[in-house]
Amino acid sequence: MTQDTKTLWQIGQPGKGGQEFVQVDGWKAEFTYVVGSDDDPINQPQMPSLLVVPGRKAKPKRGKKQLFATDKLNIQFTLAQSYSAGELTLFYDFLGSETDTLWMDGERVTEWVGVGEGKRSQTQTPLPALDAGQHTFTLTTAGGVGDGGHWIDYLKLEGVVAPQQPETPKDNKTMAKKKATTPEPEAPKKSYVPTSQTGLQDYSYWWSYVREQAKKSKSDGKPFRRGRIWA
Repeated sequence: MTQDTKTLWQIGQPGKGGQEFVQVDGWKAEFTYVVGSDDDPINQPQMPSLLVVPGRKAKPKRGKKQLFATDKLNIQFTLAQSYSAGELTLFYDFLGSETDTLWMDGERVTEWVGVGEGKRSQTQTPLPALDAGQHTFTLTTAGGVGDGGHWIDYLKLEGVVAPQQPETPKDNKTMAKKKATTPEPEAPKKSYVPTSQTGLQDYSYWWSYVREQAKKSKSDGKPFRRGRIWA
């Protein structure tokens, strides 16, 4: 059964080769990007997209400024809820032949090997369980047969959406409770109080009464005499 997911955050756009990232800001040995602090993280991320092997700085061409690059990229983010193992997936695309390593809060998670210079590698990595709160991804690169650096295409974190439990309508709950606590109405009692000129409000009552008296008189050995009822 396929589970519903939602994007928790995204940096850059897939297929652009990192060209939408800020290009000029020099080389940094380590750079920390805080998710949520950027005005437009998808169309113009304020983050280096060039990840280089330590000790092999990307040198600028003559007449051009140093490209925005780093040896170690930290991505700091905050989770509003806890997730079990496999409920979070990191999407990471890059161009190059180097081998990247992913660290989560200082613990090594996995590594990816690039498919070649100028070629795009696409990865989807299920993550271990993470509690609600602040966490940090770290990306480093090493090896490869190219120039010691490659372009980050884009990054995205997805999380599984927990299914919502159906709720019983309040009106149904109220009606059920009312039905359980409200006693059934009693059947109306017949009255034999004279209220008319005939003196009989309920003829059937008196008919039953006479029959009962007749049976009783037979059992007692006493004759039962009918009397007159005067208005």
